[in-house]
Amino acid sequence: MFKKIFSSNLPPVISGLLVFIGIGEINFIVGLICFVPLFISTFNANTKQHFRQGFIFGVVLSCFAYSWMISGAQRFTGYSFIYGIGVFLICALVIALYWACLFLCVAFIKIKQTKYSVVLNSVSVAALFCIFEYVWSLIADGMPWFNFYAGNALEGNLYAVQPASFFGVYILSFAVVLVNYLIAVYVTNKQWKKLSIPAAITLMYLCCGYLIFQNFNNSLQKSSAIKIAIAAENIPPDIKWDDANGNMLVQRLLDLNKAAVAQKPDIILWSESAIPWTYRKDDDLVNEILKESAKTNVIHILGINTEVENNVVNNSAYCILPNGTVTSRYDKQFLLSFIEKPLSNISVPFFSSKGFFISADKKHSAPLQTPVGKAGIMICNESAIEASAQNSAKQGASFFCNMSNDGWFNNTYIVRSHFLNARLRAVETRKDVAVNCNNGYSGLINAGGEIIRQEKDTEPFVQLDEIHPNDYKTFVFKFPLLLVYICAAFILVMVIIKLKNRHKYN
Repeated sequence: MFKKIFSSNLPPVISGLLVFIGIGEINFIVGLICFVPLFISTFNANTKQHFRQGFIFGVVLSCFAYSWMISGAQRFTGYSFIYGIGVFLICALVIALYWACLFLCVAFIKIKQTKYSVVLNSVSVAALFCIFEYVWSLIADGMPWFNFYAGNALEGNLYAVQPASFFGVYILSFAVVLVNYLIAVYVTNKQWKKLSIPAAITLMYLCCGYLIFQNFNNSLQKSSAIKIAIAAENIPPDIKWDDANGNMLVQRLLDLNKAAVAQKPDIILWSESAIPWTYRKDDDLVNEILKESAKTNVIHILGINTEVENNVVNNSAYCILPNGTVTSRYDKQFLLSFIEKPLSNISVPFFSSKGFFISADKKHSAPLQTPVGKAGIMICNESAIEASAQNSAKQGASFFCNMSNDGWFNNTYIVRSHFLNARLRAVETRKDVAVNCNNGYSGLINAGGEIIRQEKDTEPFVQLDEIHPNDYKTFVFKFPLLLVYICAAFILVMVIIKLKNRHKYN
């Protein structure tokens, strides 16, 4: 009895680990096989077993994907270790139910063995994944740690990510699930020769990605280069700006600014909340930074909060000219639920009661107006949200700046994931993206998705790179949800067919 239970539960456990490696750690090869054990375990399963396998899978995946919350929540809020365990358990339950519901729908949508059942079922399951990912992205808006797109496994491969310029992340997810399902079918039926089919699909997909990449590079007319200096301060986010550390931290920023100015850039890009207080025109530190950079007429894109009211601020990016003039301001629009904004009156603000809440000022949602073009801004988790970049592109952004702080998640898979999320946004919009991530990966990703520079360090550093603004409009820019609609239509047809067949045989 124990052996039977163990063997039936082992596949979702294995898949939970593989999916974390493939999607969380972004491993292209593992991503193509990560769901195989889970799919195999459901082929002869009833509806209840589908739900159970999905639930077990979700629990195991959560153990790897959200273990950082146990210590992270404690460090972030100042509460006890028990609080972190509570946060982890809640997240694990939510994710387990998500996957259980998804596989409950998989059980319903699959058709019995027919001539075309393998093709129809593989396409149906891939389409269902895309629909669930889209709906879940709406439900979990503000909680990006819940968004495990199957297509994220392909972000590390230059050619595999290219189709996103046509159908967004959903075409990546569709391809991953389709290949996984076909492999599972042929392995289950011991049709070893037919494994050449998912292999051929993968090869064709990569070839299409290569052709898309080459076509874009050949069609894009590069504009004049803009020199951008990424000033990465790499200050731990929980360090206190008090009498003991204040002077040291201020000097660190001034030295970093001096090093950036020496590179003679057009723009100096700072990280999210590089100056951890609210902006004032007479701020001594800001004026010292401007005084040094005025010699070379450099523009600053500075991360600093904006005061709203007591204990409430906007997470802002300012475009400041050498003479101190603020040309424009961007406020973060996609806020973190429970952390930056309350959800159903439940919240855990930064550092508990000593912290602050964030508000989103819709008046400052447009790209920054800089003398060298419109700079689309993505602050922190906004690089993981396709709507953030799309909204800025629709308002004329010709290049992007991603300002983040990964100090809270240092030494976790999230750090690399954040950087590769920016790559996906670069491909979707076909815009260069400069990334300055405190305690994370900083660098430059061009409009083709090529990683020009990627650097991570514990010490301050300056990178000088060139960006090329453009007004290119992608297919997904014009029709962002086309693939989701196609998937929904296909699922609807499959449901109608299945209901008709059920009525026919009853």
